Amino acid sequence: MIKMPMLKILYASDFHGSTIVFRKFINAGLMYKADLLIYGGDISGKALVPIVESDAGTYVFEVMGRKYEVKTSEINPHLERIENIGYYPLIVRREERSKLEDEKYLTSIFKELMKERLRKWIEFAKSKLRGTNIKLYLQLGNDDDQELENILNEAEDEIVVHAENKTLELPLGYHLVSNGYANITPWHCPRDFDEDFIYRKLEELVSRISDSGRLILNTHCPPYNTNIDLAPKLDKDLKPIITSGGVVMEHVGCTSVRKIIEKYQPLLGLHGHIHESRGVDKIGRTLVLNPGSDYNTGVLRAAFIALEKDKVKSYLLISG
Repeated sequence: MIKMPMLKILYASDFHGSTIVFRKFINAGLMYKADLLIYGGDISGKALVPIVESDAGTYVFEVMGRKYEVKTSEINPHLERIENIGYYPLIVRREERSKLEDEKYLTSIFKELMKERLRKWIEFAKSKLRGTNIKLYLQLGNDDDQELENILNEAEDEIVVHAENKTLELPLGYHLVSNGYANITPWHCPRDFDEDFIYRKLEELVSRISDSGRLILNTHCPPYNTNIDLAPKLDKDLKPIITSGGVVMEHVGCTSVRKIIEKYQPLLGLHGHIHESRGVDKIGRTLVLNPGSDYNTGVLRAAFIALEKDKVKSYLLISG
């Protein structure tokens, strides 16, 4: 029997600055012998953690509601932990404490730390993937600052590809279209856009492909009204609504993504954004999946997919 060639993909999304999860993703690609690593967006973390030198010579800081006071010799493990849950530690000397009152300074240093971490991630990926023929396809998500796009552009080479808003040829006749925007969220993130704008972007990209039966659609936001776009319904204070039956869930995905999938019926849809909506679904012939995200516990959630000709040969949601 002739063995058909397959394209093996490892997909994940929503690491939100967690270095340990990014490293697990790259190492998992090697372990599973993937041909491609595809990332769905939301690269950067959500918070800056000032670690402030006190008058007593110790350092004080707060992480996830817990306060710490440590000696200089005890700082390093805390720096690593803060980075691995996706935050950005900032050591502040006694003479620099007044800077914490300067919002412009804090915003500037936050952006610089995001860029620095992303550069380090890319250096790590290249060191691990060099000589393997594995490519890493990256894009931003709706939570990411647009300035990070410059880092991805600068990083492009034979290993790293900045995939967003491009129609890319893949091995074995497949194509990849990627988009990291999201429909408007309650938090009005940097790259939230209205549905019409997202639809026009996707239509422009997908319409270039003559055979959508071999198209992989990588959109940060999942299609609306599926198993993979369910999130807690929020009240006016942006808190989850809880009833006697538990947390009330609602569909929050992108109608534009769904319309594109219904119209073109790509082979595969790769999606993230909704961390708690890990799962798979079908829209017509299109398999859509969301591996979920548990980044702040250091757990990698990903999907390993094998494509053969014009079908999804197999898929597996993994975690570790």
